[in-house]
Amino acid sequence: MNSKFSTGQIVRFSILVYWSIFWFFNVIDKLIGGSMFLWVGRDRFAQFQKFFASAGLDSRTIADAALIVAAGLEVFAFVFFAGALLNFLKNRVETSRSWFFLGIVFTLVTFTIFSIGDHIFGDRFELLEHTLFWFITIISWVVYNRLEGVEEEDLGLERKQKLIAGIVSLFLIIITSVSVFDYNENFFHRRISALETEMVGENLYKISFPFLGGSTVFEKSLFKFKEENPNLRIIQLYTVPNSLRLKKADSLIFYIVTEEKS
Repeated sequence: MNSKFSTGQIVRFSILVYWSIFWFFNVIDKLIGGSMFLWVGRDRFAQFQKFFASAGLDSRTIADAALIVAAGLEVFAFVFFAGALLNFLKNRVETSRSWFFLGIVFTLVTFTIFSIGDHIFGDRFELLEHTLFWFITIISWVVYNRLEGVEEEDLGLERKQKLIAGIVSLFLIIITSVSVFDYNENFFHRRISALETEMVGENLYKISFPFLGGSTVFEKSLFKFKEENPNLRIIQLYTVPNSLRLKKADSLIFYIVTEEKS
């Protein structure tokens, strides 16, 4: 690339970097197939098997074959976007554009297949996500081509503007940092501490979870309840459907049904 970058070059470079990183991490997610240190992924093997089983095809072979096809498409997309990026850095405009086009094609094919699968397996959330990415892919191609050959002056701000922007940014960073540390100091315990139970009926108690309260909170809350009520035996736990939570808890409401110990 030239020593001076036009705004068009910066945007096109950013598009190539984004799609290269996007498909790189998708490929890594397939390779890892779950969670590990510094990586919280999804077990794609189990996900695909669950999808096909829900459609009556309870076969590991079919699910694994579909996953291999999906991973293959993603690998091709990554390779072509990465190739486009490398050629762009070497100022090979036409070659970079050709590689980018093939990356776009594989991306469109991948998201189209995923969208069809979302319809078949009834996953509306994934359908929305894949449809949005399909249109983002088209937009990326249009923007990339519109900016090809467009040379603009380097972007620049006046010294006064830079100073004002720096002061405002620094002020907001300080305010945000203070807020983060204040939360950690005064409210973070709600994510790990046992919760209070509320009696709502005879032998019926309710616990409302805080935001992001996980298994630790659940276990500690049950242990605390049993300690505070040694004469009661827990016979059932059940949760409330989302539509009935009435925004009283960000994550979960569950009820404890008890009986007197004999």
